[in-house]
Amino acid sequence: MWIWSNEATYGVRVDEPALINTSYAAAVPWVDPQTETATGDAVRRSIASGVPADALACFGRWWQLETWLRDVLYVELRSRYGHRWTDHLQGRAPGRAEGDAKNRYMASPDAGELLTYADVGDLFNLIDANWDLFEPVLPPQRRWHGTADELRELRNRNAHCRRPHRDDLSRLEQVLRNLEAGAQLFYGSYARTRHVAESKDPISQAWVVGGHPTAERLLGHARHHYDTQFRLEYSVRPWAAQPEPDRLCEHEGVLIHASWVMAGRDLNAAKLWAEVARQARASDLMVHLLVDTGHITATFAAVDDPERISDAIGATFDLILTESRATKAVDLDIEGWERFWYSGTERLPLRLQVKTALTLVDPYEPDAFSIFGA
Repeated sequence: MWIWSNEATYGVRVDEPALINTSYAAAVPWVDPQTETATGDAVRRSIASGVPADALACFGRWWQLETWLRDVLYVELRSRYGHRWTDHLQGRAPGRAEGDAKNRYMASPDAGELLTYADVGDLFNLIDANWDLFEPVLPPQRRWHGTADELRELRNRNAHCRRPHRDDLSRLEQVLRNLEAGAQLFYGSYARTRHVAESKDPISQAWVVGGHPTAERLLGHARHHYDTQFRLEYSVRPWAAQPEPDRLCEHEGVLIHASWVMAGRDLNAAKLWAEVARQARASDLMVHLLVDTGHITATFAAVDDPERISDAIGATFDLILTESRATKAVDLDIEGWERFWYSGTERLPLRLQVKTALTLVDPYEPDAFSIFGA
């Protein structure tokens, strides 16, 4: 039996149903049928033409590992340094990103994502240089150094098309199993939010008390005319201290979550992102835009300027109401409803998160399913 998942772009032969891992990928439709057929055909034909199946499997597992490390680096650096986080990058990633601008005609969805241009050595160096940020989600530093050294060798073999050692796949899967608890902590702490209390904090004054001009204009209007509820919350990264309720702003390791819950209205996430990206006031400070059916959340690093964060929340609020529409009878079918919300999101930047662990994980039961499925 062949099991296909969105965890990697390869099929894995499973002879016993008991060997199938339960992961968050099981909750996510893999891809549209046309893409699934084309990708499956390409994989099968490449194996038939001599590409080692274990090399494809190793690449898929490596993809999981490296993309997760980039997620962690992005979130933790951004929550400490705010929108100037790129000033703290090392290596050749910024120069490579600039050089890749000439390839706009065949740009990857990750064009402009600076960490996707970083060598794995650069990623490991960034982790070492900011170890206090990553200590909660990685093995002890001495053990991590040994793991990183071994991973470099595995990566080099795969990157240069050398056939893997027979144990490479099992080594990679063991690393993923070792990182599973840290990954659950990473995603769970992102999603575990608290309400922003009414206080003297500038964000609270703007969007809880309602002093921001857009809050005065839209909070009641959205409730009464769009059946859309706004709430302001925050989360704390595992390495950061809990903030005082009236001192959220300028606190390292705190993420502000501006959320909209929509009843009886629909919105296409790709169109919303296109409008957000066009407005620097809305997008420059945004860490992520998380989209689930009926629920949209924009996150911001509390260390950034609170006035600019408040303005970005207001600009996003306007865009959400403008881009939404009343639910149509045809959309009452769940499959059609989800298709409308998520159509066109497959190849958008990583700051738009749709059906990923960031939007699916239960903050109070992050270990309810496996992040890596290893």
